[in-house]
Amino acid sequence: MRAPLLILTGCVLGIAGAILFQQSFPPPAGSPEEKLADTERELARTRIELAAAEARAPKPEASTQQKLARGMRSIMEDIKAGREVDLDDLYRAVRPAMRDLSPLFERIHRKNLKKDAEFTLQELTRKYALTPAQQDSIRAWQEKKLESDLAAYRAMNASDNVTLEDMMKGEKRFKRNEGLDDAMTATLTGKDLAQYKADRMAQRLEQVQAEADRRVTRLNSLVELDAGQQDQVFALMARSSPDFDPAMQFEGLSGDTSPLPAGQSRNDAIRSVLRPDQLQKYEEARQQRRIAAEKDLREIGLRLPAGWDELNDN
Repeated sequence: MRAPLLILTGCVLGIAGAILFQQSFPPPAGSPEEKLADTERELARTRIELAAAEARAPKPEASTQQKLARGMRSIMEDIKAGREVDLDDLYRAVRPAMRDLSPLFERIHRKNLKKDAEFTLQELTRKYALTPAQQDSIRAWQEKKLESDLAAYRAMNASDNVTLEDMMKGEKRFKRNEGLDDAMTATLTGKDLAQYKADRMAQRLEQVQAEADRRVTRLNSLVELDAGQQDQVFALMARSSPDFDPAMQFEGLSGDTSPLPAGQSRNDAIRSVLRPDQLQKYEEARQQRRIAAEKDLREIGLRLPAGWDELNDN
């Protein structure tokens, strides 16, 4: 049995080898087999080129709805599972969609800024009898300021590194009439200019005093300041106001009337005025405010960012 089996195996291998050997030769020129082989090679080459082109081609950008759904997927999973969601995480989830919608927000912002600018110009014209040429000068400044503010607003929305805190602080940084005093000083002359400067000093003094009084009252309700400390804190609050001017004179402001040095924290300056027992009360009050805020958010499944501090309003 063994010899016939070996002979049969040898025959099979020989036949297979002969077939493979025959197939190793190219088909006769002009034959259907040659045309079929060329077609198969061309098809294989086309498939490779198409695959390479697809890999190089940029993928279509996700729609705003898809971005929002993608960002909110994990947020919704946490909410459904009863887990708290950090406000920063929620902000990062919706930010791509917010960036897509920023042109709409910008148009709304532009409309509001224009309306405010028109009202301001009307008031200035009424109070200081601006001539048409003077109105055109202030209007040109307003338009330039508007475009500058919108450019900064646009850049902030386009940035990938903007946090929720940055966005909240950014809204406060955009002062709509910042620089108006310089524009009016360059436009008015004589008595009109003197009257404008006097009016603005009175307005700014009133704003600084009202803000400083409010902050002193707030701090006093937390730590019970003595009379000397109230004067010190009032001066610190006034000097740290963006409207403060060293030329201002009012009750409660004495001694050093220079603005706080750049980079100095108002809260650090205030802490230096407090006694140890007051400082402890201040820190406890800040902690209690955070606990209360956390409780309110926890009821709707949200969590405060780690660095949140309501009292730290530098």
